[in-house]
Amino acid sequence: MRRWYAISMLALAIAGCGDNDGDDMGKKKKEPLPLDQVPAAVMKAAKEHSPDLTFYAAYRDTFDGKDSIELKGKTKAGKIKEVEMSPDGKVLGTE
Repeated sequence: MRRWYAISMLALAIAGCGDNDGDDMGKKKKEPLPLDQVPAAVMKAAKEHSPDLTFYAAYRDTFDGKDSIELKGKTKAGKIKEVEMSPDGKVLGTE
């Protein structure tokens, strides 16, 4: 019984260790970006790529280690999709 308790306490101590600064292992946190501050070239390219989406949120983010802008949008059916854009207006990926 004592051995199980010691092992449990050790596991909890190890699980609790870390930098706990919320950066998810070195990954930058998303930073909200007002839609009116999204560069025009980015918004234009995103709308051309995904004309069925109505964008409602934007974030400064990173994609493959590079700065990016993530745009969230909804389809008319209510499905939420994301478009990851480079700061100069290139589509990097979609979800």
